[in-house]
Amino acid sequence: MDATAELLLDEPRQFAFLATPAVVRAFIPVGRPGVYMLLRGIAPFYVGRSDNCVRTRLVGHPLLPMATHVTWEPCVNPLHAYRLESAWFHALQVSAQLANQIHPARPAGEDKNCPFCGTWDCLAWEHAMQPRQEMSAVSPVASDQMAVAAKTYGA
Repeated sequence: MDATAELLLDEPRQFAFLATPAVVRAFIPVGRPGVYMLLRGIAPFYVGRSDNCVRTRLVGHPLLPMATHVTWEPCVNPLHAYRLESAWFHALQVSAQLANQIHPARPAGEDKNCPFCGTWDCLAWEHAMQPRQEMSAVSPVASDQMAVAAKTYGA
């Protein structure tokens, strides 16, 4: 097994797994800061983070029994975790029924604001989270030869 495969098996986090304390203990290493999302089926209903240990936070989480699945993402430090939790919070406020009613708090001693709370940032985030529209392989302009010629030759 190569080193990449070992790393993926060491920290499975890009998929949802059963939301039970035993499964959380099996899949999330001790002592990693990060963010997590609780789901009921495929629907997310809560996002959170731990600045110290996601595993400990989830095993004792009061909403874990209400979840069917959980997913998580490790972070390098509490500020990274805060920013990722804020991104998930804003994205899901637009498209899901979150139990979270309060914006994620900044980590202790951190003075940086949420990068997604600005008006334009929220609009951009909302736009980015919308389902992609199917695009035609043939542009309407490209099918009109006169329009193509006019565009090409500056007419």
